Amino acid sequence: MCALDQGKSENQPQAAVDLAPLHLVAAVGFSCLIGWELTAVFAPSVPLLSWCSIEEGIKLRIASVLALVVTYVAFGLKADWVYEHRDRLLPLSSLLALVAVAESFASTYVAALPFAVSAAVWVLFGFAQASAMSCWCVFFSIVPTKRTAHVIACGAALGTLLFVLVNATSLVWASLLQTALLIGGSMGAVAFLSRRIPRETVPRVDELRAAPALSATAAVSVACHGAVYGFMTVELCSMGYEAALVGGASGIGGILLVFVWNHLGARVNVDVGVVQRITLPFLVASVLLLPFCDGAARVACGCVANMALAHTSVFAWYSTSIDNYEFRLHPVRRYAMRQAPSWLGFFLGSVFAFVLVFALELEGMALCLAMALFSVVVVVSFSVYGGDESEMRARLDDLLDVAGKGVVEAVAQEEGEEGEDPAPQALTLERRCAHVAERYALTPREGEVLILLARGRNAEYIAGALTVSPATVKSHIYHIYRKLGINSQQRLMDIVDEWG
Repeated sequence: MCALDQGKSENQPQAAVDLAPLHLVAAVGFSCLIGWELTAVFAPSVPLLSWCSIEEGIKLRIASVLALVVTYVAFGLKADWVYEHRDRLLPLSSLLALVAVAESFASTYVAALPFAVSAAVWVLFGFAQASAMSCWCVFFSIVPTKRTAHVIACGAALGTLLFVLVNATSLVWASLLQTALLIGGSMGAVAFLSRRIPRETVPRVDELRAAPALSATAAVSVACHGAVYGFMTVELCSMGYEAALVGGASGIGGILLVFVWNHLGARVNVDVGVVQRITLPFLVASVLLLPFCDGAARVACGCVANMALAHTSVFAWYSTSIDNYEFRLHPVRRYAMRQAPSWLGFFLGSVFAFVLVFALELEGMALCLAMALFSVVVVVSFSVYGGDESEMRARLDDLLDVAGKGVVEAVAQEEGEEGEDPAPQALTLERRCAHVAERYALTPREGEVLILLARGRNAEYIAGALTVSPATVKSHIYHIYRKLGINSQQRLMDIVDEWG
């Protein structure tokens, strides 16, 4: 598991060190992060904030989320500094997160601290949470992508189970202790894994590309998804401990669906926009049906929304990490740019739900109208955006769209016959492919894919051989076919054979 070889140009294949045995550590460590995150999300109704009322707990959580937003904005502005000093952020973040757990323990078994002190502690907890997630994104962005999707999906599923195990206890002290272990396990695992990556293979900050910025419409769409998540978590928390626990656990249904995309691999071409389009009807339906439901049915509405949002979240986690690695994007800046609008939406959705449930206590027709308005905002924002990631994918592909003449320059110089074709019968498969790459102006990476296609390999094999994602291989194949003016692998092999 390594990133890029600094001794090669950025368009050369990336050298990888096999750290496969550490994938288990990565999955367990990431599961601790997810378990910690879910515990924080549903904190108002689980043991972490059992010492105060649900209303006060939601206020503390809203303060923590606002701190998350501010932290991600700051990380986006100071991304280079964060990337270079991430090892120092880990112990600080661990300490601040554990302070929140200690404060809950003291408030439960000694005496409740002033609310202003608790609010300050939870603001620091939000900073710690953002720092931890950013460090994990950096780790997944600097290791080869062959197993990234499976590690993240498995970690998310296990983390959801850990959330249930940690909070499904009547012993508050035991739950707090286990929450502290989740924090320590998450931070310790990413610190351990980061130190096992050969230092010389980790890209320097000046080698990272600027990440394509989210468009305004895309940011609004991401924020609306976050708003639904924030609204539903407050709604579930307001219904009590059991509802919050079931709602948090329901996310595993959406996570398990991610394994379907992993299994299909190169046979499908999906991105975050496609996944958002799939989940949008479930989100809207859950919001619209909520006012007409009560008890278990209302909890079910929250679970449907949470499953859809968990599916989108996990897919975005690994697709972002894979793009960061394969296109050498700045992981801190790109992750912060995507998380800031999401958590801002979560903050606004939480405030909206708090006002409806606790301040106005809306019921009946008034609640129906409020939910209908909320649904209209979500649908309109997504309709304007369209859930179309093609522009973003095109901008990512442009980062690799460099003329591929360098692939065959060495061949031309070696033959000393620049401008003349060598004897076709003397050409090896690699040389024939090099001349095809030059003739059709393929990029260096497309030249590598061309050789494997000419050997009859499929997209899944190529993805494994080049340690890239199947979606990226499909993108390369599409560009090769387009440049060669063909629509089949057999025709590609025929063109290469013409040089022999």
